[in-house]
Amino acid sequence: MEILIKNLSKIFKGDPKKSIEDTIAVDNVTIDMKDNELVGILGPSGCGKSTTLYMIAGLKEPSNGEIWFDNEEVTNLASEKRGIGFVFQNYALYPHMNVYKNISFPLTNLKVEAYKKENKIESLVLENKLLENIKELNEVIISSSIKNKISKERAILFLIDKYIISPSFAKRLYSYKLFLIEDNTLLNNRVKEIKEDNLKEIENIKEKYLRKDIKIDEEFYLVDRNNERIKERRRLSKDEIDLMVREVARLVQIEDQLDKKPKELSGGQQQRVAIARALVKKPRVLLLDEPLSNLDARLRIKTREEIKRIQKETGITTVFVTHDQEEAMSICDEIVVMNQGKVMQSGKPIDIYKNPNNLFVAKFLGTPPINVFKGLIKEDGIYVDNEKVSSLKNNDYINKEVYVGIRPEGFILNENDEDLGISLRVKEITLNGKDTTLTLEHDSFLGEEIKIVVDSDLALSIATYRFKVKENKMFVFDKESEERISIE
Repeated sequence: MEILIKNLSKIFKGDPKKSIEDTIAVDNVTIDMKDNELVGILGPSGCGKSTTLYMIAGLKEPSNGEIWFDNEEVTNLASEKRGIGFVFQNYALYPHMNVYKNISFPLTNLKVEAYKKENKIESLVLENKLLENIKELNEVIISSSIKNKISKERAILFLIDKYIISPSFAKRLYSYKLFLIEDNTLLNNRVKEIKEDNLKEIENIKEKYLRKDIKIDEEFYLVDRNNERIKERRRLSKDEIDLMVREVARLVQIEDQLDKKPKELSGGQQQRVAIARALVKKPRVLLLDEPLSNLDARLRIKTREEIKRIQKETGITTVFVTHDQEEAMSICDEIVVMNQGKVMQSGKPIDIYKNPNNLFVAKFLGTPPINVFKGLIKEDGIYVDNEKVSSLKNNDYINKEVYVGIRPEGFILNENDEDLGISLRVKEITLNGKDTTLTLEHDSFLGEEIKIVVDSDLALSIATYRFKVKENKMFVFDKESEERISIE
């Protein structure tokens, strides 16, 4: 599902009587989100990212602009008709319901328009197929035993998980008690008898439909005299709901938590329940609003990897709102960086990191953040203070002040005292395995402290050193507009 946002705006009206001006939360935003991708909307608090997400969901009405899902405009379509799954920041789980009921809740009153299917024949055909491997079937039931005692409820769960079948189907298989027949001849005769009875029942059901001039095709759908499948609008059956709940529970890996209440789960497990509930209706689009903000650092890393896995397995176009640039860059196919209601830049995370359009984007992406200095472009290159850091320049900016941004990994110790370089005072040294993070200072630095990353083999101390600058890690920005300028 492609999501296209065209010139979207959201203005929250002020109150002139109280001297409260209008607030432009989203300002003429255009974004193209590709099918089957995980797209991150990234930016600081108040930048308009969540408002944009809520407009995609239909939970807020745009002031201007259009929203399209593939070739369908949904700008004015009710939220419940858009086919979206939404995961809120606070999960919004029902505390009095167990996990199973929380996930199944969106399905309880859901009406679906689908082709009519003869589920009874489908289950009988599958049953005969499973009975062909009676040894495996019995082993599944026996493996559910605890202390050599088989519990009916536990055995049924094992059958459900093994064969992805409904509870009623599993109960039927268990009711034959075939695992209790030790004699192989007796067992095979009983299996043969059941299969023959099933075939007779299948023929009887087909005969009833034929009297109504209805047939059943190879996939068990009902077809009319023109061989066209027959549609119906109905609620989901309990068995259908159960299959859908267990399918999505397996997908998010909480199939063993279905009987628990939310308070018995960890934060990461609660998040998975929220995602499962959003996915169970098989939405066209999955929307996540700051989904990891309530988790600790370790769980955030683990859960964001799970979100990426789930998105790839389902293929659902997913929009992920976050203020954490590391989160967005680690799992998103594309990111949209927003600030003050506007899109600053969009594209693949690594492309934006390597080629930021402006100072805001350059500062917002990267850990440690980019180091920004006051600089000057002269006829022979770029200077910081009175030191020439590069021979590159822009002739339109000769003798003009600029901002010079250098990524933390863009510094090389100038051991040969070459002409090009910048002198920095080391304040602190932090070892990080193969790398060392240096905290430094410089009079022309814009910010509190400079942080750079160098090889841990370098023997450094608290002193002043000269560093060369990797030109592909350096960006120059207009001092007034803060837009990036080209240098060559």
